[in-house]
Amino acid sequence: MPDDQLPNPSAFANPEDVDRLVRDFEQRTLSELKGHFSQLVYIASLRDYNTGRYHHYGLETRYPSEAVDEGLRRCHTRIFDELIALSLQEQTEDLLDFFEPLKEDHARLVNVWKRLKSYQILPPEDCHPLARKLFEKNTEVILRILRETDLWPLLHDPHRDADDLP
Repeated sequence: MPDDQLPNPSAFANPEDVDRLVRDFEQRTLSELKGHFSQLVYIASLRDYNTGRYHHYGLETRYPSEAVDEGLRRCHTRIFDELIALSLQEQTEDLLDFFEPLKEDHARLVNVWKRLKSYQILPPEDCHPLARKLFEKNTEVILRILRETDLWPLLHDPHRDADDLP
């Protein structure tokens, strides 16, 4: 059987366990993270890049690993779908909200994201190729906008007077 036709271990997860896990994860974890990019970066970090399976130590003490994998996969897909459905302006504001608490120079963050293209690992594994492409192109446009303008404050408050800017 070819590798891409192997059964997905999460297909054996108990649906009730998965539903409970999703509610638990959304209430206890995702609700504490501000914005789609914050949630997307976090949940992508729970995916093993060698196997594609999701792991979360705390959840795995309460749920079977198959339920953890399937539940986090569902959450990842939902967050990604919600993010790409936002307007480009909303996505830009969301990325700025993600960058803000990092306490790093904005220009450095933008340059590193642009150079390393680390955003390419953020989409869920099984997302549609066009959705992946849209996400990557939107992120590239956002980074270009942020790199080429010093008007970051206007992105948060577009009605602000430009004379008040530093």
